[in-house]
Amino acid sequence: MIWLLPLLTALGLVACLGLFLSLKAELSARVRDNEDRLASMLNRLDSATVNDAPDEWETTVIPLRSGINLNRRGQAVRLLRRGENVAHVAAALAVPRAEIELLIRVQEMTAQRAAEAAPSLLPKSIESI
Repeated sequence: MIWLLPLLTALGLVACLGLFLSLKAELSARVRDNEDRLASMLNRLDSATVNDAPDEWETTVIPLRSGINLNRRGQAVRLLRRGENVAHVAAALAVPRAEIELLIRVQEMTAQRAAEAAPSLLPKSIESI
């Protein structure tokens, strides 16, 4: 009975060693497969860039589109001056609400700057009155 414990310990260690070696072999095989796949992809990429590269790359410039055109902007300003709320204006014109809020801020800034610049545009004879 005393010899049973060391025997079981030795068998457990041999089993662990076998599992470790099989895992190591499997991982090595996967590493080799991945290295082969990577090398083949790099070769295909190199051959594609060398053979298919044009002399000059063509670039397509896409002009940025304004989110709201002048006609809709005018309609939005008219609706806002009538007292419509932002959500209604945005829904009526099929424009995002943030776009209408931005339009309001721009209109307010423009009006403020126009009010600040207005006294300096008047002739000096009118300013003294």
